[in-house]
Amino acid sequence: MKKYRNLLIIIFVLLIAGESVAEAQTSIFDRWKARRIEKKMSGSKRKVAKEKKISEPRSVTKAKKEQAKREDKLRHDYQKASSEERNRHFNIQTADVQERMKQNEKEIEAREKAKRKAMRKAGRKARKKYNK
Repeated sequence: MKKYRNLLIIIFVLLIAGESVAEAQTSIFDRWKARRIEKKMSGSKRKVAKEKKISEPRSVTKAKKEQAKREDKLRHDYQKASSEERNRHFNIQTADVQERMKQNEKEIEAREKAKRKAMRKAGRKARKKYNK
């Protein structure tokens, strides 16, 4: 009788332990199922493929650098020539014409400065209006 009782207790313990292990295993699988379902519901991945960098031949890059140098030199020469031309034009004038030219430049600069100031003030008013 004692043997049967011990045997029943052992079987009962094994059944309970086996069920708890089975529950643990199914819960793990259920978690993975849930994650799979969530992934399917969220849609495809939004990763954008990286653009492949295609390196140009060395001769092409060298030609581009040389072209950029030539363009910079042309731009520099043009600015230098135009400033020399302006100075030459100013120097061939008489003294009273030179004074008028200087005065005109000052007036133009003052007008531009006032215009910039008015634009900043108008922009400030607009920012206050929309920042409320």
